[in-house]
Amino acid sequence: MRCTGKAQKRMRKIQTNSENRHNQNQNDFISRLPEDILLIILNKLPMEDAVATSLLSSKWRDLWKLTSNVDFNYRWVQVRRKEIHPSVNHFVRSHHGKEIKCFSVSLRCRKSMVPDVQSWITYAAKKNVEELCINLNDREDNRKNRTYHLHHLCFPACVLSFSSLVKLILKFLWLDMDYFPHCESLKELHLEKLVLPNDEINGITEKSPALQLLCLINCNLSENLHVNISPNSNLRKLIIEDEFVEYNRMQHIFLNAPKITRIEFLSSMPKRKYHIVNMGVGIEARFNLNRMFRERGAAKATCNGVLVRRYQQNLLGLLKTFQTAKVLEVCSWCIQVLSILKVRQQEILLFEATHLVLNTGLNGWELPGIALLLRACRKLENLVIVMNDEAEELQFNDAFQRIYAFKQEFYWKNQGASSTVCLQQLAVVEFRISHGDKFFRVTDNDIRDLETWKNNSIEKQFFPEDTIQGYSAGAELLRFLRSKSVNLGKLIFTTKKQQFQICLKKI
Repeated sequence: MRCTGKAQKRMRKIQTNSENRHNQNQNDFISRLPEDILLIILNKLPMEDAVATSLLSSKWRDLWKLTSNVDFNYRWVQVRRKEIHPSVNHFVRSHHGKEIKCFSVSLRCRKSMVPDVQSWITYAAKKNVEELCINLNDREDNRKNRTYHLHHLCFPACVLSFSSLVKLILKFLWLDMDYFPHCESLKELHLEKLVLPNDEINGITEKSPALQLLCLINCNLSENLHVNISPNSNLRKLIIEDEFVEYNRMQHIFLNAPKITRIEFLSSMPKRKYHIVNMGVGIEARFNLNRMFRERGAAKATCNGVLVRRYQQNLLGLLKTFQTAKVLEVCSWCIQVLSILKVRQQEILLFEATHLVLNTGLNGWELPGIALLLRACRKLENLVIVMNDEAEELQFNDAFQRIYAFKQEFYWKNQGASSTVCLQQLAVVEFRISHGDKFFRVTDNDIRDLETWKNNSIEKQFFPEDTIQGYSAGAELLRFLRSKSVNLGKLIFTTKKQQFQICLKKI
C-alpha cells in the first residue's frame, strides 16, 4: 500500500524530530553526568528553577523530586504563577527522596492553612530535616488584599522528638509550646515577630540541650518579654533585636541567662526597662543601636543634656549591668549618649573590659564619649576602632551646643594635658575601615621601610591631613593613645583587603 503525500510528509517530520532529539541528546553533556552530580547541581538552584529542569529531558523529568534543599517563597509565585500553599502540598505528596536537608516555607498564611502547616512540620521530621524555616507572613508578598495576622501554631502532638533538627527559624506566629518536641541536636533558634508567653523560652531551652545560639527579633512588642534560660541549657550566645516603638507602648524585658558568654542588643532600645539577673562574669556584650538615630525623639538632646524620653537612663542601666564584661562593643549612638554625661560631668562608669570595640565616625560629639570609655576601662589591653564615614549624629539643640561646645581639633590635646585617662595596660590598638580596600596611601613598601620612619610620622602616614574630618581626627586620637599608653607595642591598620601591623619597638 503506497503512502499518500501527506503521510510521507508526516513520516519525514517524525524522522527529522527524532534525529534532532538524538543530536540534542548527543550534545547534552550535563544530562549524561551521574545522577549524584545532577542532584548536587539541582540543590544549588532556587526551587522554581529546580522544578523547571523537568522540561529539559526525560532524565531530568522527575529528578527535582529528589532534591534535598526545599525553599518556597514569593519568588515561586512570581516565576511559576502558582500559590505556595497548594504547591507545598503537591511537593510533599511527590517527593521521593529519603532525606531533606533544608525545608523552608514563606507565605501569607490564613487560619485555614494552619493544619497544613502542622502537617509540613510532621513531614519535615519524617524526612530528617536539619534546617527548618516557617514564615507565616512573607513580607515580600506585597500583593493587594494580603493582610497580616498572627496565627496560633503548635507543633504536632505526634512529633515527640526531632533529633535531626540543627537550625530552626520561626516567623510571625503565636507559638504554643504544649507539644514542642525534644530537639537534642538543635544548635540555632531564630524567633522573629513571635508572641511568647512567660515560660516558653525556658521550655524550649529545656528541650534543646545542645542549643548554642538564640536570636529574638521583635518578639512581644506589645507585652513583656521573659527570657528565662533553663539551668540545664548550654546556650552561649543571645541576640535581642527590636524595632522602635512609641514610648507609651514600651514594655519590660526580664532576662535570666546565667551561662551565656555573649549577648548582643541590636537595632534599637524600645523596652521601658531591662531587668537582667544572673549574668556571668567575663562575657562579651555588644550594643549596636544605631537605628535609634532614625527615630523621632530618640536621637535628640535638650539643653539640660537629657535625651528626650530618657533613653539615656535605659542605656546607662544596661551598661552598668555589664560592668564585669571582658569584651565590650558599642556603637556611635551609645558613644554620643555617653558624651552628654562626659561634658556635663554627671556619671562615673567603671568596666572590667580588657577588649573594647568602638564603632565610630570620630565625629565631634563622639569624642567625649570615647574619652569616657577609655577612662572607664582601667584594665584595657586591646582597643579596636571601627571607622565608618557614614556615622550619624544626635540632634543637639542650640542651647546645648552653646554651653558645652568644644574645638574638635584640640580635644585630644586637652585630654592629654590632663590625667583623666591612664591606659597603663593597653598593648594593641587596631584601626579598621569598614569600607574601601586601601588604607589611604600606605603601601607594602612603606611598611618594609618602617625603620626609616620618624617616631612621630605614623599618624601622618596613615591619617594624612587632606583626608575627611573623621579620619584626620584619627591622627589626633592615635597620638593621644601613644602618649598615654606606656606599654603600647603594636598598631594594626585593617581594610577589606589589607592589613598592616607595626611593632612600635622596632621604630
